[in-house]
Amino acid sequence: MATRHAVTGRRDVLKALVAGAAAFMPSASLFAQSRARRGRIDVHHHMLPPFQENMAARKYTLQSSLSAMDAFGIESAILSLTVAGDYLYDGTDKSTRFARESNEYGAKAVQLNPKRFGFFASLPATNIDASLKEIAYAFDTLKCDGVALFTNTGDKWFGDPMFLPIFDELNRRKAAVFFHPIVGNCCHNLAGLGDGVVEFDFDTTRTVVSLLYNGVLSRCPDIKWIINHSGAAVPALAGRIRDRVPGGSSNGGDGQPGRPPGTPNPSPNRDHTPATPNGVNYELKRLYYECAHATYPMPMAAVRALAPSTQLLFGTDFPIEPIETTVQQFPVLKLPADLQHAIDRGNAERLWPRFA
Repeated sequence: MATRHAVTGRRDVLKALVAGAAAFMPSASLFAQSRARRGRIDVHHHMLPPFQENMAARKYTLQSSLSAMDAFGIESAILSLTVAGDYLYDGTDKSTRFARESNEYGAKAVQLNPKRFGFFASLPATNIDASLKEIAYAFDTLKCDGVALFTNTGDKWFGDPMFLPIFDELNRRKAAVFFHPIVGNCCHNLAGLGDGVVEFDFDTTRTVVSLLYNGVLSRCPDIKWIINHSGAAVPALAGRIRDRVPGGSSNGGDGQPGRPPGTPNPSPNRDHTPATPNGVNYELKRLYYECAHATYPMPMAAVRALAPSTQLLFGTDFPIEPIETTVQQFPVLKLPADLQHAIDRGNAERLWPRFA
């Protein structure tokens, strides 16, 4: 009898403890509010090391990043270089040293602020052997969060076969690769416009098409490709990119060779080629798209029509672009709360769980 009372007493105590704990347990709505209060993760955020001569006049410091992040609800930022292709891609020992110094600068920023910063490593991409060594050092020693590449190396875009050893190694490591636009030798000051007006986005589109048509995207399925500025011109041109894929079956229409203009294409799989065995749409939809300076209704409508919500990321292009040009557009868009959270940080948490 005493034993039964003892058991009953313990049960009562446990019930009381559970009830008491429940009283202090946040509700599901409070969990949602807490999640919403978590700051954004900025995947397009620049560092300007003091030795990057063409940016020295901006007087950048890591504290300027932190202050801007705090002002705009950004909890973490993944740092990368800006407009440094002329330093990185000249194929000289100087470019190799510049990549190493930049990567050590980024790693130091993370060491000083591990909850606030990550960094994308830079590579002297036209020197393949040096790039492979830098990949090993950046990932294994410096613990980078991925690699940042500029969209061309002057006369070559990254679908060129010479870069395959780099992408094969990054694919083996299941790395993130972020592309930042620069302008190729072909197209500076086209029509008297500054490079940032249209050429940056055009060059991003060139490198995506180069990777697609040369089979690099399908060859490297484990790379997490991140495309800047809500995909640049890729979402708007995705249909034409698909319909004009080189080597596609029954290629033609709208003046293309193979069949008269306006003739229906008999093959729904005309974009399944050796370079795109899963189809063009498959490859374009699995890219990640960050939204720096491209949250206006037009580019957001285009990228949302192309890519699933799981592929959208937050970015700002700070300090080259004021952060408000990105964040002030979100109220205009009136995105569903779950989509806004996915863009702000949810999708980035899946790519980099350490920020979760």
